[in-house]
Amino acid sequence: MPDSTFLDAGRLARLKAQLQSGAAAEPDAHRPSAPIPDLGVIFFSGLTGDDDPYDLLLDVSRFVDGAGFTAIWTPERHFTEVGGAYPNPAVLGSALAMVTENVRIRSGSVNLPLHDVLRVAEEWALVDNLSGGRVDLALAPGWHVRDFVLNPDGYQERARVLNRSREQLQDLWRGAPVKRTDALGEVHDILTFPRPVQPELPVWLTSSKSTDAWRFAGENGLNVLSALINFSPAELGKRITVYREARERVGLDPGLGVVSLMLHTYVGTDTQEAVDRVRPVLTQYLSSFVSQHATSGQGESQDKSQTLRDLGDDHDEFLEMVFQRYASTSSLIGDVDRARTVLEGFAAMGVDEIACLVDFGLSKDDVMKSLARLSSLLRKEAGR
Repeated sequence: MPDSTFLDAGRLARLKAQLQSGAAAEPDAHRPSAPIPDLGVIFFSGLTGDDDPYDLLLDVSRFVDGAGFTAIWTPERHFTEVGGAYPNPAVLGSALAMVTENVRIRSGSVNLPLHDVLRVAEEWALVDNLSGGRVDLALAPGWHVRDFVLNPDGYQERARVLNRSREQLQDLWRGAPVKRTDALGEVHDILTFPRPVQPELPVWLTSSKSTDAWRFAGENGLNVLSALINFSPAELGKRITVYREARERVGLDPGLGVVSLMLHTYVGTDTQEAVDRVRPVLTQYLSSFVSQHATSGQGESQDKSQTLRDLGDDHDEFLEMVFQRYASTSSLIGDVDRARTVLEGFAAMGVDEIACLVDFGLSKDDVMKSLARLSSLLRKEAGR
């Protein structure tokens, strides 16, 4: 969500003015098109108007596999009804490997501190074999305190655990064993099987607001998966600059790191139709997202979410303004021309890929028609 989500009631009037000034530029049908980022799809909430998230997942995956999309991302989410359809991206990745041939199969993300890294290496090497070497992993520290019932000791040091486990995971993938002690106290050099197809595991670090995390990703040669949560597109541009400069500072080509950005996506027949179509489901989705942050165990999120709950009679008006701001500046919602304009803008900013979030409550028919319209831009790119 954009940073405007957590404004208090006293700033509603100023937000109204910001909505107009923050809207995306109108597309110009007469100007030549510029390059756009690669396109993938990402699943996150499990919400669909047809009530079967797996039917949507499989049909979308089959479509994008033949339509020129780059990747399919599936998340790791636990113990919540919204998102609970996706507890294990490796299991979903195995299914996707069987119904696709071309697209990359990606976690978006594996919350690595929740798991033994040996199991992560085994599971994803299996998916790599099933897919013929199409696995990429985005890794995250985890954020909801409730999820850490799976590993309570990992919560306080989750950032440090993430980095240590990430290094072990990459070593295991390359064929370097790690030392482990068995139940009788004997130390073993453990190498996981099956061995993956790819000799090197492509890794993304999932990051949003933390500038330090972007810098760390650049310095360590990692790609980045991000979303516009609590910061604006302009602030995203600043973080991409930090990332590119960090790569260059350690001797890496600044242009080779991949920045992938998640955007809620619906491409309609015209922009107003698209906005009207998504308004009820996306507004409900945004409200649910705030509620989950309220219970995440992170003090800042709790404080901001409490502000939203305290709005009282202004709650609905506020959510409508949040929706308008989000739809106009931080999503891929509109007709094909507007989608092209938004994509060109993010490409100019340094975004390499857009992960189109599609499962936020629309019907499968709406999602499939939207992706078909969006794919026309990929056909134009292929014909350059």
